[in-house]
Amino acid sequence: MGIFNATAVNPAEVAQAHGHALLAEETVIYAFKTIRDFIVFTNWRLLYVNVQGLTGSKKSYLTIPYRSITSFAIESAGTFDLDAEIKIALSGMPPIEFKIGRNSDVRGLQTLLAQKLDR
Repeated sequence: MGIFNATAVNPAEVAQAHGHALLAEETVIYAFKTIRDFIVFTNWRLLYVNVQGLTGSKKSYLTIPYRSITSFAIESAGTFDLDAEIKIALSGMPPIEFKIGRNSDVRGLQTLLAQKLDR
């Protein structure tokens, strides 16, 4: 997984579109969309939705339990840099890196990841 440019999207819309991949008790907390793919943070896991094919009808769902995250780094947007950068190191997998817009809830995402890594 390379570095993605992602924008925050409404968690409710992602839950509605990809709800079949969620458990009944699972809640989407944060969701980000790249050109076609989604990076979703739920109360239980990180879910990467890879949209494939010309029509986008084929999708691959990668579940990453929070316990598989070994560390993370968040670089906030600066005066001249419009994007915040997120780096998530995973046990036994390549890291996930993506950039999100200045208007995203970077602090909330940082708090969520810190809480999930503490367990």
